[in-house]
Amino acid sequence: MRSLIPWFCLWVLLAGLTVPGKSQPNAPRFEPASVISTAEPVYPPNAINPGTVVLEVTVGTEGQIEDVKTVRAAPPFTQEALNAIKKWKFAPARLDGQPVRSVVPVAFSFSRPTVWWPQTKPTEPGANR
Repeated sequence: MRSLIPWFCLWVLLAGLTVPGKSQPNAPRFEPASVISTAEPVYPPNAINPGTVVLEVTVGTEGQIEDVKTVRAAPPFTQEALNAIKKWKFAPARLDGQPVRSVVPVAFSFSRPTVWWPQTKPTEPGANR
C-alpha cells in the first residue's frame, strides 16, 4: 500500500501536466473618472471647530455630475462642500475604452484658516511727517 502512494502522486502530477490549460480571457480594463478642475470651498465665518464632509459624486458618461449624496455631514461645512463640488469638472470613467457612469468619493477637510497680519513698526512721534 505504501508503494502505491508515490505512484499515485506521480500519476496526479503527470495528469495535471497533460491537461491543456484554459487561457484566461482578457480582464476588463477600468479607468476611474478623473478630476479635470476643482473649486475650493469657502470656510464659513461662523465655524469654530474643524470638520470633514464626505460626498459621493455620480459622474455620467460625458463627465457631467449627475448626482451628489452626502455620506458624512459636518454642519456648517456641508453646504460649502456642496457648493464647491458643483463647480468641479470630471472626465468620465472608462471600461475597455468606453465611457461609463461611475461614483467618486470626495472628502473636504475644513480647518480654521490661519490669519496673518504683517508686522508694522510703530511710528515715533514727529518722525516722517
